[in-house]
Amino acid sequence: MKEIVKILRYNPQVDEKPYYQEFEYEYREGMTLLDVLNYIYEKVDPTLSYSYCCRNGHCGLCGVTVNGKAVLACKTPASPNSVIEPLKNIGIVKDLVIDRDEYERKLPKLRLFLERQWGPDYEPEKIGMVEFEKFKVASRCVQCLCCVSVCPEYRKNPHLFDGPMAYVLEARHYYDPRDELNRSIIFFNSQGIERCTECGLCSKVCVHKVDPAGIIKSIKNANK
Repeated sequence: MKEIVKILRYNPQVDEKPYYQEFEYEYREGMTLLDVLNYIYEKVDPTLSYSYCCRNGHCGLCGVTVNGKAVLACKTPASPNSVIEPLKNIGIVKDLVIDRDEYERKLPKLRLFLERQWGPDYEPEKIGMVEFEKFKVASRCVQCLCCVSVCPEYRKNPHLFDGPMAYVLEARHYYDPRDELNRSIIFFNSQGIERCTECGLCSKVCVHKVDPAGIIKSIKNANK
């Protein structure tokens, strides 16, 4: 069965502005949006640019905006007359490929590694189940940037507010009882976490149910 998909195309090196292009593809039951993109690339237009790797929702590279919602293409069923655009709030390299380096340049200042002054007294170390559960949830983040793409505060103040993904990555260590760095200082003095309006949009698009909004609220409340 033939179906139509509309894709936002843009090559900054040759195009004055983005434009939409329609493609016809052969729909099969069980197809994902990534299957549609692969079909177009392999059988219709090999100049189409998009990103993916694992095909199973774990690499986070195939994030796109579909019918106005940020999703992972590999986890989203294909549907008739879909409109596929790149993720918002982030620069475009070409077509659906976003400039991940633009956002990742913010990450080195976060000290995303375990900070310790002394080694453990014994190994393996014991970690309480409550602390481990919070750490485990934050660690589900695959850095797909879907949460950043829908964040209104990041859109308005990207230089003052590091965005949901950054705070979730920092939270992995904030919740790790082995970490000895005062990460509250990093959160509130350099990242602008207090600017979060708690709108909850980031949690609504999180494929792995990390709940960035809940994590941010928890950290803010713990440091009032």
